[in-house]
Amino acid sequence: MYIRGQYHLLPLASAIFWTATLLGLLLWWVVDDNAEQYKIDESTVIFISNVGAAHQALFIAGCALTVIFWTLTLLAERWLRHIRRIPGTLHKKETVADICSVVFGLIGGLALVLVSAFNCWAFPNIHWSFAAIFVVAIAISAVFQTLETMWLERDHLDRKHLKRNAIMKLIIITIAIAGAIGFGVCYGLSAGAANDAPPSPRDNIIQSVAASLEWFIAFLYDLYIMTYVVDLWPATKTEGHKFTPSLIEKDRLNQLHHHKDGRPGAPGGLDTPHHGFGAENETASGISYPDEIGARVGRRSEEAQMRHVV
Repeated sequence: MYIRGQYHLLPLASAIFWTATLLGLLLWWVVDDNAEQYKIDESTVIFISNVGAAHQALFIAGCALTVIFWTLTLLAERWLRHIRRIPGTLHKKETVADICSVVFGLIGGLALVLVSAFNCWAFPNIHWSFAAIFVVAIAISAVFQTLETMWLERDHLDRKHLKRNAIMKLIIITIAIAGAIGFGVCYGLSAGAANDAPPSPRDNIIQSVAASLEWFIAFLYDLYIMTYVVDLWPATKTEGHKFTPSLIEKDRLNQLHHHKDGRPGAPGGLDTPHHGFGAENETASGISYPDEIGARVGRRSEEAQMRHVV
C-alpha cells in the first residue's frame, strides 16, 4: 500500500532489494555451492557476475526491483526539489547538476538490468560492456548529485542535513572511485590469463582481489542509495504543500523558508513560512516596511526609505 508523502521509503526499498540481492547471491555461493568455482578458470573469490550467471533468476529479479525503486527515487528527488517540498535549487547550475544526476542515474539503472539479463558466460562482451556503463554512469550521477548537495548547502544554511549528506556522498564516491580504479587495474592485469585452465597463483590472487573489490563497490552503491533517504526525509514535514508558480520566487526572496537572518531577500532560506504579506517587518537597522512592497524585491521599499530620510 502506498504511504502518502513517505518518499524516503523509495530509496530505502531500493537499498533493501539491492542488499537482499547481493546477500542472496553471496550466501547461495558460500552455503549451497560450498564456495566452489563454477568453472575451472575462475579464481578463489569469484565475481558477482559469475554467481549471477549461475543463479540468473535471482540476479535479474533483484536488479529489476532495485532499479524500479532507484528510478522512482531519482524522479521523486527532482520533482520534490522543483515543488519545494525539500530544499529547492535557487541557481541554474544546481538545476543542471540535478538533471544530469537524474539522467546518468537512469542510464546506470538501465545498464544494471541489462548486466543481469546478459550473463557473463553466454554474452561476456555484452555483459562487461554494460557493467562498465553502469559503473561510469552511476559515478557521474553521484558526482553531479554531490555537487548539487554542496551548492544547496550554501543556499540553505540552516539545513544541517545538507552538509552532512554532502560529506557522506563525497566520502562514498571517493572510496568507490578508488575501488573502481583498483578493480580496473587488477582486472586488466589478469586479462591475459588462459581460459579453460586453472589460473596461476599470481593470476588467482589478482583475480580474487578484483572480485573482492567488485563486491565491495556493490555494497558501497547500497550506501549511496541510502543517502537519498536523508535527501527525501524533509518531504514528510511538508505534506499538503502545493506547487504554485510563485513558490520559486518566494524561495529566492526568503519568504518561503525561515532563516537566521529574517529579512526578506536574505541569502539562503529554509523551511517554515516566516513572513506574512501585509505585515510590518523590521530590518537590522530598525527600518519598518510593508512586506507587500519591500519583500518582493528583497530590500527596503522606496516608501520605507523615504520615511527613514524624513
